[in-house]
Amino acid sequence: MEAILRLHIPENMQGRVYSVRNSLQFFTIPVGYFLGGFLVDQIFEPIMAIQESGSILVWLFGEGKGSGAAFLFLVIAFAGIAVCLFFRFDKPMWELED
Repeated sequence: MEAILRLHIPENMQGRVYSVRNSLQFFTIPVGYFLGGFLVDQIFEPIMAIQESGSILVWLFGEGKGSGAAFLFLVIAFAGIAVCLFFRFDKPMWELED
């Protein structure tokens, strides 16, 4: 991505483009912390609290505090894989190299 940006953006505009990109990129960090905490506390921990001892979720993530956070990490991992696969087969993305 870095090479594509440097090759296709005029030099006099690169500073502006990189500052906007970095602002958007780093702004999402505190949003992600907030959203992750909310999801663990309000969704994933309650799901894990109602699981029975022999369930597959308890087998994968354990019981008690922290099991909901482990479940969230698995969901995030599969979401990341899905996004990567989506862009892997996105033809306009590959045409940027031409």
